[in-house]
Amino acid sequence: MLFPQFVYSYYTPSLNPAWNNMHADMIPIDDKEEKSLAELRVELPQCHVDAVCDFIVENISNGLVLEDEDDNGSTTVIFYVDPIDVNKHKSSLVSYLEGLKGNEMPVVPEITGRTIASLAWEEEYRKSVVPVNVFEDITVVPPWYTEPQVSRYQILIEPRMAFGTGKHETTRSCLTIMRHSFKADMRFLDFGCGSGILSILADKMGASYIKAVDYDVTAVENCNENFQINKVTAPHDIVFGSIEKCHGDQPYEFVCTNIIKSTILEMLDELVSLTTIPGILLLSGLLDRDTDEIIAALEKRGLTKIDIHPDNEWRSFIISTGA
Repeated sequence: MLFPQFVYSYYTPSLNPAWNNMHADMIPIDDKEEKSLAELRVELPQCHVDAVCDFIVENISNGLVLEDEDDNGSTTVIFYVDPIDVNKHKSSLVSYLEGLKGNEMPVVPEITGRTIASLAWEEEYRKSVVPVNVFEDITVVPPWYTEPQVSRYQILIEPRMAFGTGKHETTRSCLTIMRHSFKADMRFLDFGCGSGILSILADKMGASYIKAVDYDVTAVENCNENFQINKVTAPHDIVFGSIEKCHGDQPYEFVCTNIIKSTILEMLDELVSLTTIPGILLLSGLLDRDTDEIIAALEKRGLTKIDIHPDNEWRSFIISTGA
């Protein structure tokens, strides 16, 4: 399996400028020339992974990958940058890691790297993609899959460099929860939409309106592509940006976000205000060790109707607002 275990999102400077159904504030980037990416890797003790990931997302790269823990309990963090900025970003990360040195990390770990062609990466990955049975009647397949449809909900996903192919526990959990809880005619907000996989299921289940938002241009482009492949019929908007792109929106009956903990906590008030009463707020991308902190943050806001869906070490929180 070539695709790493966990993807927050990816960045690549090579995009398709044909962005139908998107807002005009997006800036298309020419993709006629195959460009390169620098892949940087650093192995960390588990106790520092969250902090370093936050630093990378906020200061270096829109996206990163976590590979499975090694036998010694360490996790490899992988992120992608423009090759011309490698030295600058390595220096920035080394300075940050210096401040984390201690018993768990007595020395700054080595940051290794290599250069890859972004399009070659995608082509190699396509060879490894197989259909994923997420739930008893939900299957995620690549567009080139030619076998007859056997699931009630078959979602076509072009597996480019964006999160959401149905293989990760958090995506699988969100799809499963939606299958049980989403109802026809609900308005659906997909914040941190990645590939658009959750929005596509919402469309297939009869959403009255869908808004898909992501601050990673690659994710937004991939989401738009997958909406077209799946022939999404619900009225929808695919938006590049963050939570401010939802300010002034009519509240949604179902709000879903599958992102990192720090961003969820930072935007929790706004996510709650965007959820109708009654309604459903689904928070995913969280680990078991985050449970107490997330529950405390929800209860502080008067939200006590909380169900937790576990999948290995990952946790998804289903919050019912109102009666």
